[in-house]
Amino acid sequence: MNKEQLDYKIRETFSELIIDKALVRQLKIRDNRSIPSFVEEWMVSRFQTGNKSEAEVHKEITDFMSKHLPSKTEKDKIKRRLQLGESVVLLDRFEVRIDLANNRQLLTIPCLDERNATITHEVLDTNESMLEGGQWGAGRLSLRDEGKKKIIELSEFHPMQSGKVNLTHLIKAREQFTTREWIYLLLRTMGYEPFAYTEKQQNHLLLRLLPMIQNNLNMMELAPKGTGKSFIFSNLSRHVWLNSGGALSNAQLFKNLTTKEIGLLGKHDVLVLDEGQSISFKGADDIHAKFKDYLESGHYSIGNDKITSECGLMILANIDLYEDGEPRRVDYIRHLPEMFHDSALIDRFHGIIAGWEIPRFSTDSAADGLGIKADVFGEYLHQLRTVSHTEFPFGDVPELHLKDMRDSNAVTRLATALSKLLLLNPEHPDYEAYVLNPAKDLRTRVRTQLAELDPHEFEAGLKVS
Repeated sequence: MNKEQLDYKIRETFSELIIDKALVRQLKIRDNRSIPSFVEEWMVSRFQTGNKSEAEVHKEITDFMSKHLPSKTEKDKIKRRLQLGESVVLLDRFEVRIDLANNRQLLTIPCLDERNATITHEVLDTNESMLEGGQWGAGRLSLRDEGKKKIIELSEFHPMQSGKVNLTHLIKAREQFTTREWIYLLLRTMGYEPFAYTEKQQNHLLLRLLPMIQNNLNMMELAPKGTGKSFIFSNLSRHVWLNSGGALSNAQLFKNLTTKEIGLLGKHDVLVLDEGQSISFKGADDIHAKFKDYLESGHYSIGNDKITSECGLMILANIDLYEDGEPRRVDYIRHLPEMFHDSALIDRFHGIIAGWEIPRFSTDSAADGLGIKADVFGEYLHQLRTVSHTEFPFGDVPELHLKDMRDSNAVTRLATALSKLLLLNPEHPDYEAYVLNPAKDLRTRVRTQLAELDPHEFEAGLKVS
């Protein structure tokens, strides 16, 4: 299959769910504003109608952004308009948290640096996704009186992201593709051009999606700089939170006992800690203990609260390589902060992606044709986390006979995610090569690092009971 044949098959199978990734890149909308790809693609889909030229589409989008997506330097201009009695429509990621003590619903508006606005009950009742880590959309804001104070209120909201994806449509579409062709489609959708990578490299790239599909899946990717490790996590789904370096506290990760706000691990599908080699933690000992508890059980205790979450943890870190592309040290886990040199903590991670097998991202690596719209695909991945087997009959794993229970659980979870992603169950002839073996490889790398950290307790490799 070549590029033209792939584009034809994608167009015929998915019609309105697709977008030309090359056109989106050529328009360079994100050069003007720091926005996720799914927002960028939404705007391109909205304004690319009829026979408009690229210049016309670009102008309409930039005009729209100037009016509805202000930069941080313009926030006081917007507030001044509100002060003068105007209502203003803004495109932003609106998030709501509930203040039970004061019986209020507090709205966060990032572009205005506002955390204590409010929202009408009617709008929140029809957009409860704002309570689940935030929702991108167009919101109408105005100023109203609240006692002796003035407060910004959201009175209308039109979400920009897709609602539920028709999984039956996806299952039928998958029947039109071979497994390798389906991988081509997934890579295009992720923003990569499949024909720029070898099949082995394609398979490694796909693994980045797994924490978005499976609840409480904890992984790492260790790679040199420039391979695009963080790109999909910041651009593909509103349900993922990417933290790029810096110090993290108990309050940020778990719960702020002063404001009662749930932390990052309690609000998202995946928490990604980027630049993992340089990240630091405030109160590292306490965080270390909570990480071990949470990664094992899916819940953590803070104060008098026991909080349960389905959020997975993904660590992205840079490591040094030899000229032949192999890691410079066998115990590459030691590139991470000291907290992660503890075998008991590392054992709770399900898999390590061999990011050193992925080449540097270049212009030629960027998607150069049709793929599924990012907002549609992000919602599809989110649905797969909780979908019933009746509605989506994939995710099956054969009985494993591994000696270590954590190995068995890890391979099962990884294989379940790959089975859902590729729509392959054990009876399919491609299952072992594309699902079971990659899942085992991911966990084997964890075992290798455990043996380096604590050779008296751990052996490298998976042992059959």
